[in-house]
Order: sequence, then C-alpha cells, then structure tokens
Amino acid sequence: MKILLRHHLVFASLGFIALVTSLLCDCYLASAIFCVVFLFTTSIGFLCANLSEPWSNAGKALHKWLKSHQNDLDSLFCLSITIHAQGLFQSCIDRKEYEQAYEGCAAELSEYFGINNVQRTSHDEFMVIRAYPSNNFNEEREKTDYQGIVCQTIVQRLEHRLDSPALPPVALTIGCAGSGLRYQVDSLAQLVDLAYFTKQTAQKRRVQWLVADAAVRAKKLDIDECKQGFLSPGWQEEFNPFFQPIIETTTQTVVGVESLARWQLGGFRILSASVFKDLACDLHHITTIDIIIITKTLATIRRLMLERIVPYTFKVVLNISNESLKKGFADRMVFLVEQAGLHPMQIEFDIKDSALSIPESILAIRELREKGFSVSLDVFTETAFDLQAFVRADFDCIKLDFAAYSAQLQQVYAALYDASIKQDITVLAKGIENKEMLEAARELGCPYVQGNYFTLPVAEHTFRVFMQKYQDGLDLESHLG
Repeated sequence: MKILLRHHLVFASLGFIALVTSLLCDCYLASAIFCVVFLFTTSIGFLCANLSEPWSNAGKALHKWLKSHQNDLDSLFCLSITIHAQGLFQSCIDRKEYEQAYEGCAAELSEYFGINNVQRTSHDEFMVIRAYPSNNFNEEREKTDYQGIVCQTIVQRLEHRLDSPALPPVALTIGCAGSGLRYQVDSLAQLVDLAYFTKQTAQKRRVQWLVADAAVRAKKLDIDECKQGFLSPGWQEEFNPFFQPIIETTTQTVVGVESLARWQLGGFRILSASVFKDLACDLHHITTIDIIIITKTLATIRRLMLERIVPYTFKVVLNISNESLKKGFADRMVFLVEQAGLHPMQIEFDIKDSALSIPESILAIRELREKGFSVSLDVFTETAFDLQAFVRADFDCIKLDFAAYSAQLQQVYAALYDASIKQDITVLAKGIENKEMLEAARELGCPYVQGNYFTLPVAEHTFRVFMQKYQDGLDLESHLG
C-alpha cells in the first residue's frame, strides 16, 4: 500500500498516456482495452490519494470530533500539544523518522485522557478535550491550578516516552485553556482556538507549557476583535498616528517627534501596533496601514508648522514595516513628502535590524538615503542585534532602549555608543521611564531622548497642547509626570 501511495499519480499518468495513444492510432479495440486500463489505474490513484494520513482531512475530523464533545463549556478545558523536531527547519524534517515518536505520544495521550478525548490534527499536533474531575471547581483559580497540574503531568509522561536513544531529539510545547471571566467561550471550536493561541504564546515566551491566564485571554480577545474590525467597512479610517516627542538633552527642547500607529477600534478602543501588527501582516494590510499613518502624520506636521507650533526644521520619525520596504517605496515617499510641503531631510524612517538581512529591503533603504531621507535602527528587539548590519552602517541613527538598561548592559551600551560616534551615527536613548534612566542616558552622552517619562504617545490634539506648553523647552531637572 505504501508503494501505491507513493506512485498513484504514476498509475493515473500511464493510463492517460495509453488512452491517448490508442485514440491517435485509430484502433477501436485497443481504445476500449486502454479505456478499461485508464479507468482502473486512475481509480487506484484516487483511492490511494484518499488513503493518506488520517489527519490529512483534519479540519473535517476536528469539526466532527468537537461536535461529539459539545457539552457544558464551563466544565471543559482544552490542551493544544505540539511535539516538534529540535534544531531543524520544518522543511528538513524526515516525517518517517519522527513517526515513531508521534505515535508513541499519541498512545500515551490516549492512555491518559481516553482515546475519544484525543484528536491528532497534523503529523505533530494533538488536541485534547478534558472535563474537570469535579463540579465543585467553581472558582477560576481552582480550574487554572488543575490545568497546570495536568500540563505538568503530561510533560513528564511524554518526556518519559520520548526519552529514548533510538528517537531523534524532539521538543514539547503545550497550551491549555478553559473558559474564563475575561474570555468566555461560546463553542468548543472557540475553546480549541484559545488553547492553540496559548500554545503559540508559550512558544514565544519559550516555556514548555502555559495555561491561559487573564493576560493571555485579554490578548486573544483583542485579536478576535481585530479580526472582526478588519472585516468592517471603513476600518482604514480608524487608524491614526499618535505622537511622542524627541528631546535634545543639551537645549532641553523638543526637536522632533516619532509617529506611532494606533487603531482606534470602533472609534473608542485604542490598540497599539503590538496588538494588531501580526494579524495585519497575515491579512496583507500592514503596507496599507503604513501609508495611512505616513500620510496623516505628514498632514498633521504641516498644519503645526503653518500654525507656528513646531519649527520648519522639525524632525519626523516614521515607523516602517519590512513589508513596505519594496522597490519604488522611496519614490512614493518623495511624492508624499513634497505633496505635504515638507522636505526629505526632515523625515527619518525607523526600521528593525531584520530589514537589513532582506536584499529587497536593503535596496529600498539605500534608495531612501539617496533621496535625502534618514534611517534609524532599533538596536535591541525580540531578536539578537545584527552586528554585521551595524558594521555596514546602512543607517543614520541608532536607538538604545533604556527600558532594558541595567548595570550589566552598561558596558555594552557604552561600546555601541562609542562605535556609533566613530561611524558618525547619531545616538538616541528611547524608553526613558524615569529620572534615573534619563540620568543614565545623559551620562552615556546620548544627545537625544524620548519616552513615557516626558509623555505617553498622544493623539494630535494632545500633542498640540504639549508643544504649545513646552515650545521654549522642558525642565529636565524636575519630574514631569
């Protein structure tokens, strides 16, 4: 059967060739014989295609499985489990080599939870529906504690099963979720979705297992609302720039502003990019959002200049995603900036260091700088800083995040500052949250600072008031609140 599975397309192809050949030769008897051969071999092909892995139609199987478990949702919780290869890209994995490990885990899960409560949804993923052992679990904390005990037990049992020299190295991640006060599920499908999201959160946090708490449920609720928001007509109008001032430490004056994308969902809830960015990328909306924020920001700064609230030399920093850094982006930016009555020398594009490893993004960045724009680089993000990118110096400003500053990082920041000065790269200290961070940035020699110590990112009307109040500079010696 395995040979048939591998070669069902070959059978069908041979039958088709035989049929065409017989017709071209105008042989009616041969045509009839070859028709039978064609139908037989094609049938084998389709039969083999439908006898592939039982989880190849996981969507239908999962739907049927969930329907059979539909019950009192408050009495159930769900585990999303992944057993994945360690140290290998998914495209490099030999599925047959790992199948023994997957089948062993499936047997262990079925033994612990019961075969009817376990569903294998892909080659390395499992879903488990489990009922709480007692109806007395009324408090959410009790339910969460019990889920944690189950997760710990499963980790121990699966690791024992996987601890064999005959098996390739694998890693285990579990996300566990039940209905809660912050996120009440309406169906088992929604419960499964929450468990899967919790597992993704566990992977991002690099923990082996995670039970959905209030923070995870709140994040999932935000994402669900974002999904609905993107389906609503006119969602583009709900995106607006929020502004955070950039302050020169020597003169204590506001010399620029960073524009940050905010989604005023439904006109009320304000969501930061950390909430909607991943979803926007998945839905291919992120480039549209970038253009909306850039256009609105340029129009706002132009108005403030005409009203003499900000000077004509005012610096504008625009955050840009890697998805937008494509061929032609620089020309489009020149058009938008000139249309707003500004100059490229006033505009700085803030990028992540990951952009400097993408050839198309590198070309777009170079085009921006050739057009007279500046480029700033966030140094420490979720991934390690790209030292090769730093050496190439395809940017004009480097941002040191003082929200992560510590005595241990002091020498690292000092080395980055010295290297930047030698390469004629401007240094900005961002994430300034208190006076101690401000003093550390000044001692390092950072000429520019920004952060919530001065003000949170604010909408246009609030930023206008801030600038009118501090047109002559800020008193950095006092606490600004």
